[in-house]
Amino acid sequence: MRITRFLGLGAIAALPLGFAGAAGAAEPIAIVYSLTGKASFAPPYTGRRSLRLGDRLPAGTTLEAGPRSRLELAFINGLRYELGAHSRARLGPRGLASRTGLVRPLPTTPPLPGLSPISARDRPGRRAGALRIRSESIAGLYPDHGATALAQETILRFQPVAGTPRYRVEVRDDQGRAVFSTETAGAEVRVPAGVLQPGLRYSWQVSTVERAGPVARGEAEIVTLPRQIAEAREALRKAAGEAAAGVPLALLAEVDRGLGLLAEAREELRAALRESPGDAALEKAFADLDRRLQEEP
Repeated sequence: MRITRFLGLGAIAALPLGFAGAAGAAEPIAIVYSLTGKASFAPPYTGRRSLRLGDRLPAGTTLEAGPRSRLELAFINGLRYELGAHSRARLGPRGLASRTGLVRPLPTTPPLPGLSPISARDRPGRRAGALRIRSESIAGLYPDHGATALAQETILRFQPVAGTPRYRVEVRDDQGRAVFSTETAGAEVRVPAGVLQPGLRYSWQVSTVERAGPVARGEAEIVTLPRQIAEAREALRKAAGEAAAGVPLALLAEVDRGLGLLAEAREELRAALRESPGDAALEKAFADLDRRLQEEP
């Protein structure tokens, strides 16, 4: 099944900027990727609330930074701004519509690949109705449970099972046809580039081989990012790797987290913390994501 609804605002980023405003106030057009101290925001027609790292904001939102506070946000078109203590700004569809206090523009980034949440129907998840063979379970399969993958860089991971010399890993398309299989001694397998196609859903299974006792199995699903989203995300990733571009790793991490690239986002947050040790908001974001990835199905 082609994942059409998953394009989200990635498609908007490639269209004339005026289109973002026409998408409606419910569509996020900016993301907060750095926050020190306390700040608040008020979306259109709703009350004011506390701002959090990673909040996605629609046009018409007003932001207020508290005393000894600072925040940075990026618009889907790549514009970035920093708000200092006691500053205030209102978001327009393509940038800040108004501002007061310590507000300054920052270097731009490539357009962001998407800020809308993934549609619930497009999230990976176990399929119902299949006949399950009773066996021990292999835990910790990734990607699964809301995670997505890059078609050309998919890595399958699972928790090893004691006393197992080898594992068999198999990937099937949405018609049940095997597109990849291998045996491995480790608990991580890289799917060769070209096997998986962008914007599609796959299932994958791992089972024990030559293990004494019953066979242990694990099953999960993969949704690969659509090509347009993946290309926009790759441009942002490359910019984050160039010192001259000035794209913060924290911004890339928040974008990846929203796209479902959870393992990538965790590593980017880890790297961002090395650059900004002691950042409470980053520490919490990393701990929350690490906990989510450590949870067993």
